[in-house]
Amino acid sequence: MNDPFAVLGVSQNATDDQIREAYRLSARRLQQQIDAGVNAAAAQQQMQELDAAYDAVILSRNSGSGAYYSAQSSYSAQSDYADIRRTILAGRLDDAQTILDGIPEGRRNAEWYFLKGSVQQRKGWLEEASGNFAAACRLDPSNAEYRAAYDDMQNSRSGGYRTRRSGSGRVSPCDVCTGLMCADCCCECMGGDLIRCC
Repeated sequence: MNDPFAVLGVSQNATDDQIREAYRLSARRLQQQIDAGVNAAAAQQQMQELDAAYDAVILSRNSGSGAYYSAQSSYSAQSDYADIRRTILAGRLDDAQTILDGIPEGRRNAEWYFLKGSVQQRKGWLEEASGNFAAACRLDPSNAEYRAAYDDMQNSRSGGYRTRRSGSGRVSPCDVCTGLMCADCCCECMGGDLIRCC
């Protein structure tokens, strides 16, 4: 993978807000190309590279590691799992999962659990990812990268579900209408009709 800062079009000294804005603008442009069918395959490839670059920059900043990338490799050269990391960044999740599953249990260290969790998180398997991130933190509690991934997972999980609103606990009229519309659609799909018009 190319230098992620170059892919995003920002300098390594860019602020988090500048990085987010550059990502948002590029993603919007590429999505418009994909939707319009203009060089859709190339735009899709660029979108995957953009996503991987953004993830890598944010992850490296969250982990506190400024030397996340080198000219030779996407991740630090000391990593036993550098090839798997590159495979994940390239979006080849099934390939990465196959390689990880082929590693004997006796050789699975904290990094293995971290990478397994990374694949699962990208696939949307959040419970499994959380368990593997927790295992990585247990095996190597001083690793900032693993801790950042685990904390990010916990924060996103707690904010990703509808929680009870603070305050009066009243239900909004919009919630009632939305619920009724959904129920009516379900009934109509099954041949009934919950809300009859005229």
